[in-house]
Amino acid sequence: MRPPTRAPENRTDRRRAKTRQALIDAARTLIADGRAATASIADITATADVGFGTFYNHFDDKKSLFDAAIDQILEALGDHLETIADRTDDPAEAFATSFRHAGRLAIAHRQTAEIIDSYGFVLMESPTGLGPRAHRDLSAAVAAGRLHIDNVALATAITGGHLLALVHAWLADPTSVTEADVDASVETLLRSFGMPAAAARRLAHRTLEPLG
Repeated sequence: MRPPTRAPENRTDRRRAKTRQALIDAARTLIADGRAATASIADITATADVGFGTFYNHFDDKKSLFDAAIDQILEALGDHLETIADRTDDPAEAFATSFRHAGRLAIAHRQTAEIIDSYGFVLMESPTGLGPRAHRDLSAAVAAGRLHIDNVALATAITGGHLLALVHAWLADPTSVTEADVDASVETLLRSFGMPAAAARRLAHRTLEPLG
């Protein structure tokens, strides 16, 4: 008997991956809409437009689904920002540029902003999130003498607070926060972390290269 070809299995794998992604996309939508805490499995599968029983073919429970959604968001943000450190030998510039890009991504995409607003400290504290990158860049900037910070962990938390404040204000009124406000915020951070005012101004307002 001729062995079966692998094409059906590949089609099955693609179909399973598509269904799993539909569930994750539904979770992201529910997070952004503020319904994650109250959503039932039926709500999730209805939003994903898949059968109710399909959910358990991919996830054990709601928590595992929402964890996967947050992980995917972190991975996407990380992919956007990870190239920045490789573009410069100045860790202070890497810190400032990462913040400026993160702020721009948030105020350009409402779903991303809603998720950051709802799960901001989770995103900051996750090993693959924004916090470790900020901590890394701040620590390197201190070691290089570019910044003067006594408590890098606290400085990292302050950075997260600035980003969350910008996002929260933008969600309340999208006209209240612009890219210029994001840049002004990082200028304030740089100055509070010991960078001279003129240098902080230059670093916070120089032309940004596109990510990618």
